[in-house]
Amino acid sequence: MSDEELLFLYGEHAVLSRKGSFVLVHLDLPSAELVQARTDAFEPEEFFSPGCDLCQMLKEGGVVIFNDAIFEDDEMPD
Repeated sequence: MSDEELLFLYGEHAVLSRKGSFVLVHLDLPSAELVQARTDAFEPEEFFSPGCDLCQMLKEGGVVIFNDAIFEDDEMPD
């Protein structure tokens, strides 16, 4: 997929990076340093569990989504 197609799908504020044949889509507006750290640390063989059919399907798709912002909005009940 082209960057234009990815930005259409995930929004114009998505940050894209690539590692090998994978596109990493960062939806949480990370800093350039965090994007680089995620990209450097991404290892498909470690990221996708070999015994998980869903993981293998996602691996074949070649797009990985990062969005830590969803955890920032969640509040634990007291």
